[in-house]
Amino acid sequence: MAEIILDGTDRKILELLQRNARIPNTELADEVGLTPAPCLRRVRRLEESGIIGRYVALLEPKKVGLGLMVMVMVTLDRQTRAVYDRFTAEMRLRPEVLECSLLLGDRDFLLKVRVADLEAYQHFYLQHLTALEGVRNINSMIVVSEEKMETALELG
Repeated sequence: MAEIILDGTDRKILELLQRNARIPNTELADEVGLTPAPCLRRVRRLEESGIIGRYVALLEPKKVGLGLMVMVMVTLDRQTRAVYDRFTAEMRLRPEVLECSLLLGDRDFLLKVRVADLEAYQHFYLQHLTALEGVRNINSMIVVSEEKMETALELG
């Protein structure tokens, strides 16, 4: 599919859906100044193009027993495609790992890990991270407080 050029209406639709993905189409249409049918067509086009990747419910981690967040910097012993692929494949399998980002610089990966408590993190650390072949260094930083956590992208 050809690249979509977003106009002001598309951007407004995306901003509203980022704030509330369950907004009824009739309400969304009113907010952006369209009738329901053209609004729904625009949303479908945004979905089909991949601009809207998926819809999710954002949970409160502490209320579901996942009160500890740890940011983990990982350095691998070799910077080869095979080592990266093996590491990322393992991280994709771990439900504790919310994000796994390849970095440029003196560290190779940044992980965002959510677990119940320090004991659960210790289990993940010892049984999964340190057990992976190719991991040279692990630097764990426990998050004390999340001062800002946004999921919406600024579309300007």
